[in-house]
Order: sequence, then C-alpha cells, then structure tokens
Amino acid sequence: MSDLDSYQINDRYTRDEGRVFVTGVQALARIPLQQLRADRSQGRNTAAFLSGYPGSPLAGLNFEIDKARSLAPELPIVHRPVLNEEHGATAVMGSQLAAGQPDCAYDGIVGLWYGKAPGLDRAGDALRHAVFTGTSRHGGAVAIVGDDPAAKSSTLPSSSDATLVDLHMPILYPGDVKEVLTLGMHAVALSRITGAWTALKVVAAVADGSGTVDLSSSVVLPKVPDLTIDGVPYLHQPDAKLLPPNNLHLERDLRTSRAELVRRYVVANELNPTTVNPPDAWIGIISSGFTYHELIHALNALGLKSQHEIASAGIRLLHLQLPIPFDPQNIRNFANGLEEIIVVEEKNPTAEWLVKDALYGNSHQPRVLGKNHPDGRILMPSHGILDANTMLEGLHERLSQKIPDKLRPPQKPEEIKNLLPLKVQRSPYFCSGCPHNISTKVPDDSLIGAGIGCHTMVLLMDDDRVGDIAGVTAMGNEGMQWIGMEPFVDRKHFIQNIGDGTYFHSGQLTIPSAVSAGSNITFKLLYNGTIAMTGGQDPKGVLSVPDVAKVMIAQGVAKIIVTTEEPALYKEASLPDLVEVWGRDRIVEAQEHLSEFDGVTVLIHDQSCAAQLRRHRKRGLIKQPDFRVLINHRICEACGDCGEVSNCLSVQTKETVLGPKTFIEQGSCNLDASCLEGDCPSFITVTTKPDQSTQSDNMHPSNFEDLPVPEKLFPPNALDLRMAGIGGTGVVTTAQILATAAMLDGFEVRGLDQTGLSQKAGPVVSDIRLSRDLPRSSNLLTDASADVILAFDLLVGASESSLKVAKPGHTVLVASDSPTPTGAMVGKPDTKLPAGKELAKRAASFTNEEENVYVSAASICEELLGDATSANIFLLGVAVQKGAIPVSPESVEEAITLNGVSVEKNVNAFKWGRAWMNNPMSFDKQLISSAPQDPVMELKELPEKLEILIKSFNLSPSTSELLQFLSRDLIGFQNRHCAEEFLITVKGAVQAAQCLEDNDSVTELVENVARGVHKLTAYKDEYEVARLFLDTETKSEMTGLQGSTGRARWHLHPPFLRSLGMKNKLKIPFSIAEPLMVVLASAKILRGTPFDLFGYAKVRKIERELRDQYVSSLQNALELLDQGNYELVTELAALAMEVRGFEDIKLRSAERFFIRLEELTQAISSNHN
Repeated sequence: MSDLDSYQINDRYTRDEGRVFVTGVQALARIPLQQLRADRSQGRNTAAFLSGYPGSPLAGLNFEIDKARSLAPELPIVHRPVLNEEHGATAVMGSQLAAGQPDCAYDGIVGLWYGKAPGLDRAGDALRHAVFTGTSRHGGAVAIVGDDPAAKSSTLPSSSDATLVDLHMPILYPGDVKEVLTLGMHAVALSRITGAWTALKVVAAVADGSGTVDLSSSVVLPKVPDLTIDGVPYLHQPDAKLLPPNNLHLERDLRTSRAELVRRYVVANELNPTTVNPPDAWIGIISSGFTYHELIHALNALGLKSQHEIASAGIRLLHLQLPIPFDPQNIRNFANGLEEIIVVEEKNPTAEWLVKDALYGNSHQPRVLGKNHPDGRILMPSHGILDANTMLEGLHERLSQKIPDKLRPPQKPEEIKNLLPLKVQRSPYFCSGCPHNISTKVPDDSLIGAGIGCHTMVLLMDDDRVGDIAGVTAMGNEGMQWIGMEPFVDRKHFIQNIGDGTYFHSGQLTIPSAVSAGSNITFKLLYNGTIAMTGGQDPKGVLSVPDVAKVMIAQGVAKIIVTTEEPALYKEASLPDLVEVWGRDRIVEAQEHLSEFDGVTVLIHDQSCAAQLRRHRKRGLIKQPDFRVLINHRICEACGDCGEVSNCLSVQTKETVLGPKTFIEQGSCNLDASCLEGDCPSFITVTTKPDQSTQSDNMHPSNFEDLPVPEKLFPPNALDLRMAGIGGTGVVTTAQILATAAMLDGFEVRGLDQTGLSQKAGPVVSDIRLSRDLPRSSNLLTDASADVILAFDLLVGASESSLKVAKPGHTVLVASDSPTPTGAMVGKPDTKLPAGKELAKRAASFTNEEENVYVSAASICEELLGDATSANIFLLGVAVQKGAIPVSPESVEEAITLNGVSVEKNVNAFKWGRAWMNNPMSFDKQLISSAPQDPVMELKELPEKLEILIKSFNLSPSTSELLQFLSRDLIGFQNRHCAEEFLITVKGAVQAAQCLEDNDSVTELVENVARGVHKLTAYKDEYEVARLFLDTETKSEMTGLQGSTGRARWHLHPPFLRSLGMKNKLKIPFSIAEPLMVVLASAKILRGTPFDLFGYAKVRKIERELRDQYVSSLQNALELLDQGNYELVTELAALAMEVRGFEDIKLRSAERFFIRLEELTQAISSNHN
C-alpha cells in the first residue's frame, strides 16, 4: 500500500516518513518537532522554545507553530510570542541559559527566534548579546530571518547577510522546502557543537514556496568534527556576564574557537558541495540558497537540461548551503584548472569578495566575476530579486565564449515590451468593511504620514481620497519624521496613522517623544484588534481603549477623540476628562477639531478588522448579522456617493438599460453598512436568516457523473502552470489543492505563491511546476515557459506579469471572464473594466488562441451556489476536463476533501466545471432553464399612436425597443403627453441625423438623445421615488436574496425633513412604507402645478431648469448638426447622463453640467460648416 493511500493534511507534522506537501513556513514550523524527535531517538531529553514577531515573508509562522504544537502534545515545545523582535531575541537567549541552571528539567532547549529582516535590524543589540552569551551543548539557538529581496510586502527590499556577518552568525541558506528541514537541523546541530548562534536565511520565494518532501530523507544525522581546541575538547557554556574582562574573553572565544569549529563542521558535513565537477571544466559558477536553484533553472533555460549536459559543457558548480563563513581551501580546490569563476548572489557581493580573498596569492588564480563583467558592465544586478530570468543574459554572454553551440539564446518576449499597459489594473486595496475605509478619510489639504501595515496601501491610492501622503517610516517611528519637518515648513499640523499592532509592538514611545519635542501632531490610532497585514495575529500586550487613553493623557496628550461605529458601548466606560467619544461618521470633523489644539492629540478609531470579523463569523465565534443591503437600482442615480462614503469594494456598478447603476456584491460584503450613509434613498436592508443557503435543484452534480476521462493536451510527465487571480478570493488555496492532488497522483511538486500586499484585492500569482522524476530545480516560471495559465480573473490573466510567461502558440489560457471591479473604481461608476473580448484579444497573440477557454465562472457559481466563493474551483474543473492539467479528477476531489473547507460545495463546483467543459452549450442551456426568471419592470402600455410614431423613425430593432421602453417609463412618470413630447424631441434627432454618413453614427446620436431627454425629464422627485420604490423588480430581488425573510427596511432622508434639521436617515419598515408610497406616487398629478409643495424646493427648480435648458440647447445643436460637429453634438446629447445624485450632490452636478453645456453649445456653433 502506498504511503499516500492514507494521506492526511496534518501528516506534515505528525509523521516522520513518507511524502507530504508542505510550504516553506510549514517546514519552518516542523523544525522543532523533527529535532526533538531525533533527540529522543538518541536518548536526549530536550525541549524547544520559540519566540519572535511574524512579518512577511514569515507571516503566519506563529499560527503554524501553534498548529504543529497542538498535533504533537507529547513534545515539550513552548511558543511565546512577545511584543517585538528584540524581546523575542532575549527570550531565546534565556532558553540557552536555562540549561545551566540546577533545576532545569531538560538536557537542553532548542531556541528558535523568528523575524523578518527589519526585525533583525531592530533586534541587533539583543541578538549581539545573545551571540556573545552563546548556546548550550544540547540546546542550540537559531535565528530564522525572513528576507524580502523584491519588497513584495515590505517598505524596503532586504538582504540580511551583512547584518548576520556583523553579528558573527553562520548563515545557512535553504533554497527549497526540503532544504529548510535539512539545513534547519544542521543549524541546530552546528549551534550545539560550536556554541554559536546560527542563522537560517529564508527568502520570500522559499517561505512562500511549497513542494513535496520525503520526510525520512529530510532528517539529518550530523557528523561531529574534531572539537579539540588548543589540545582540549571544547565545550561552550552560555555566559551572560557581559562586562570586562569576561566580555573580552567571550569575544576572543567567539572569533577564534567558535569560528574554527564552525569551519570544521561545514567541512565535515560537506555543506558546500561541488555538485557538478567535470574533469575538463573551464568555468566555475558559485551560488547559494534560492539563487543556486534559480541558477540551475537558468542553465536549463539556456539548453543545458541536466547535470550531465552542464558537465559536458565544461561547467563546474559549487552549491554554498552555508555561504558565510566558508572554508577557503574548499574554494581553492574548486578553482583548480578553471579559467573563470562567476559568483552568482543577490544584492551585495559578499561571497564574491570572500572568494577573491580565498584565492589571493594562490598559485592558480582564475578570473573571478560577480556583479560586473571585466569591462565594468553589469553582469548580475545588485538590486531586486535575482531569479533565472535576471541571470540569463549575463550567463549566456560568459558561457558563449567557449560553448556557443551548446546554448539556446535567451527568450526575449519582444511583444511584451510593446504591450500597451491596461488602463485599469488591479492593485492592493482595503477589504470590504475595513476600518481603514473610514479611518483614512482626512480634512482637505492635510499632510499625512502612512502607517506600517494595511495603511501603507494609501501610498497606492489617489491623494484626493486619502490626503497628501508624506511617505512611511520604519515600524515604531511613526510621526517622528514630523519632528524634523515641522521647523522648516509653513504647515502647522501633521496627521500620523498608526495601527494597534504597531503601537503595542514599538510605537508607544512615539507619543511621549512627540510631546517632549513640542510637536503639533495628531496620531490616528486604528484600534482594530488584529495585525491584519500579516495574517490576523492578535497584538501582544494589548490595553483596552480606555486604558490606552489614560496612558496617553498621563504622557501629556492634549486631547483624545474616540470614533467608533457603536458609541453606545462607551457609555459605561471610565474615560479621562480630556477624552470624547464620537460616531465614526464624524471622523473628518474630529481631525479638524483636534488640529485646533496645540501639542499632541490623538484620534482612536475603534472598529474591528473586517477580515478577522469574517473569519470569526465563519468559525461561529461571532454571530452572523441578520441583514443584507440592497440597492433599488431604479432609484439609484449611480452618483458614486455610497462608494465615496464607504470606500468599499463591495459597492460595485453594472450597466442597465437606464445606464450605470450601483449594486452591492453580496459575496464580498462584510456588512459594516457604511454604504447606507450615502446621500441616496435607494438603500434597503433585508432581514435574513444567515444560515440559509441556496442551490439549484435542477443542476445537481449527480447529473454529471458520467463525464469522460479528460484527454491530455500536454505530455503527462511534466507541467508548468501559472495561476492568476485576485487576493482574498482563494487563489493560494486552489493552488494548494491542485498541488496536493498532483502529489497524490505521483507528481513531484514545486510551487510559489506570490502575494505580498496583493493578498488584499490586488493581483495574486501562484506558480506550480509538476514533474514525474526529479523535482524541478526552481518553483518560479521563467519567461515564455508556461504550459497553462489558469486565470481566475481575466484582468490579471491578461496583465503583463501573466503574459510574459506565456509562449505563443503553446500556452493554453483557461480564464474566467466574470468582471470584478478594482479598488480604483470605487466611487467612480463611469470607470469601466476592459471588455472581456478586448482582454481575450490581448492574450491571443501570446497563447494558443485555438485552445483558449473563457467562461463566466463567478456568474455560474452565483447561480448554482448562491455566491462566487467556489468559482476558482469551478475553473479548476474546467481546466482538468479540458486536459490542460494532467491530474486525475479523482485526486482533485480527494484533495478538496482533505482540505476540509466547504467540501461538498467545492466538490460540486469542481464537477460543474468539468461538466461545463465537457459540453458548454448543453450546460448553459440547463442552467438557463433551471434559473429563476429575472423579474420584469412594471411599465405602462404604450398607446398605438406612439408605437406608430416610433416605427416611422425606421431605426434598428434594438433602438426602437429602447424608445418603447423609455416612452412607457415616462408614461409611468407622468402621462402619455410627457411620453409624446419625448418622442417629438427624438424625432428631431432622427431627422437631423440624416446628414450623417453611416448608420452607426445615427444610432449613437439618437440613443444618446433618447437617454438624455428621458434622464432629465423623469427627475426623481418625491412622487417619482415613491413610484420606483413600488417597482416589482426590487421586491423580487428582496425575496430572492439568500436567506431572505421577506422583511425589509427602507433607508431614506426626505428633503423636507432634512430642511427641518433631521440629520439621520429614517428606517421605515416596508410594511409601513408601501401603503404610504402608493398614496404619494398617485399624487404625481400635482407635479408642476401650484399645489406641488415639493416643487418649490431649490433642487426641484434646478431639475426643471436642467431639463428645459438641455432640451433647448439640444434642439439648437441638432439644427446645426453636420459631419464636422457630430462628435460635439453627440457629447452634448450624452451630457445629461452626467447629472446624477440627490440634493446637494445633484446641485453640484448641475453646476458642472451648465458650465459644460455652455462650452459645448459655443463649440458646436463654431464648428458648424
């Protein structure tokens, strides 16, 4: 029986042999388990202690450590996250001192510190003390350092080598998940034997990488070198008495004895092996860690597909698993007979310098190159990530000196260089319902300091939305830049954002620092209860808001305002006198008020993290809200105010017969209800039963059990796949499901999830590389190498970053063309995504157009399952059935089951995806027949006289249908005469358009005239809003909403009540509102008469003026219409659609309209022939 027959996801932590699929972070969490189990097999009674601070690329490590501990309760593993990295370093230092105490219960304690490169910088002094103190013989201390060389989720690109060298830590550099385990064990053994702290350098591509591992082969049995120093066996005892002369003795010991033992260990355990060593080698290449694996990938891409081919080309390779320090003699041996050595390393030329130093004065000195060619040109860049793509050109030039016939020229995707950038692109954004959607609002002309964490995404947003951003500082230094700016600028005030995770980590000292400096600054503290950017960890050392406020007042803060969505919760709170509590809707006013105080003020915005709320609701830890928000699209003006107010991704726009309309995307809505503050009477909240779900009965997956076995498009032994989608939609989960399925099918798997900041609504890419024999050297695709691109979002799939890996005529694109708005579109209803056909055309020249597949995965899943959360799995089913992915459907279903999340729903989605691909037309036909019919708008009958008039225009069927619809709607708005006047105006446009040269121009003009006249004629006064409120389409949407009880409330702010001073919207139950609106709608006969009391309001007078001036200007323009001014006349006709909103929003819109109307009128007259 195969060891995979009983495979479980938790095997990565519970088993000691067999194959598992594991990520880099999971491999790190396994190290203490694997080490303690090895110790027990050798009779040692050891424990493990872990402490640090999680930050990308080590985000989530704390969760995995806790999960691993829970699955191995028999092992004494202690995990104590602390406030920050330096505290964690000293805590791990203490774990080594514990073994020397007489009451220690263990032979030794394995100490593991973790933090990203900036955390290493912060903890430098603490780590230096720990390094001098040293480690115990059966304990050992390892610093796990997360490097982010491409700054995927960091403020700065990082390489920790130089810092670790200065700290005298040997650096072990794993290049894949297996090496994380093997070198992790070597790091512990090396630390134990030598008394030195060791470092495990983990770059983002390894931490975020994944792969299959044979667990038994990852267990290391280290070879112990000769430990004799000055004739005496060396045994280090941790010593924290760090004062002279003892500290000087420890320094000598560190630089001599411990350093020598490190060298001996590296040699004894062959940690820096020559992996390819032909006798006739002429050139040698040295590399380490992830870069070494990318080097192999680059050589493969140049045509050297195996070690044998590399050797036959006369290339010698040295793999530095422990690049610093290395044995100089190993370098001298490697250099024998070589003409040239290339040192391939990212960032600094550290190893290059050391190689040159090792060979200096040697009888044989080959030319050593690293960052530059002999003539000074760049050979290997010292910035960004050094992957295979980046290496290719330099390697090709150096190798072509002697073996040009053995090399394939680097792929140069010239078309990519000429590819025009998309007008709309995805970028990271706040989650729906995120507190930052509210908290980032600032007064006009404010100077803002961005905060570490999710708030840094304001650097990617429009200044008019988030203020003038003055950059970002190191974590824990927020606001300190203002102390240096303030004396030299005219501005007198600064607003600094800081998250509660940062505040409790190290930011608490910034406030008394600003007080002591006498700065005028407002700190805006987002108190959301989680460290959201790195996975949702709980901040450590948290105080309640009242306690935080008390501390701040004691530190000298002049004034504090707490803004919150629930002010009532603070009624019983004990707050200092200088603290006030306001509603979150007053957050801009609060900042304006605080800016009036001299000195330091604080705004604390108390609102829970939306992502954490969502997780807690799914787990049943928090009750699911019993309502959903709907928008009556007949009333909606698509003014964008609800999007501006809420800044929420779930407030989206769709095209209708009446133009763009706003709707709430229910699948992503987090129910914080901030959109209800939009100045608009179209909002409805529907009471729901949260546990209810819907599924199409006629489309049960059992209907598709007899699906044929997929026919493979590619050779079945290998595949390179790129997945492209939107952060937060399950791209990484889908990648892990497929990778697990591939392992179950017998593949070796290498994967890489490229997320970073993009985990928040930005573009996310996951690469998966499958092979039947040996694992692929790299987990990252090179240019023009993908067999398949699985695009869960076509906008990301058609982006440059996705298409650059495509190979024209070869790569198959399987994509969902369901549109998903970007963050830049929030509050901007007229900003549109590129059309699906446009994106497909863009991708066609880079892929195998004949085999590409496009399907509206999200739309189908919404119809079948009630939401789009399983759309990625549906698309995976499409790709598998297409034969684009050589993994059996049975293994995918098993992997979905093993994943354990929404199993039935996802298995069904996968089957439906397969069924669609097997017969798209039949599937779509069944889907249409099983779907509930869309409700139809209630419209008045069109009199025969008006029907005849429309027919006399001789327009296309679609344009005639539009005119009939708008005419019938105007009868409902007022009467038949109103509709007739409308058609007379349209008739004038039809007659004027006869001078145009083509029918498309006629259609465009007539339709713009029709929509514009209808828009400004049927203005939404009280009578019209009442009529549209009663529309049956909205009622059907209410009752058809998932979990709907049929009960609802209408949210509106009647103008006459607003004029009387009412500040908040009314919430009227539908059962009460409906009969009232029947009466009000019937009163439309008063419109335009002296008895129309509503008509005396300023906005109603403006609405009538808009209509009259527009129609008058339009008729004049039509009289002047010719081919030369056609575009101007058409723009004037379409201008009416720009008049949107209610009350003040409409008045501002009208001002812009009148200005532009005048400009166009003059331009048309000037351009008349």
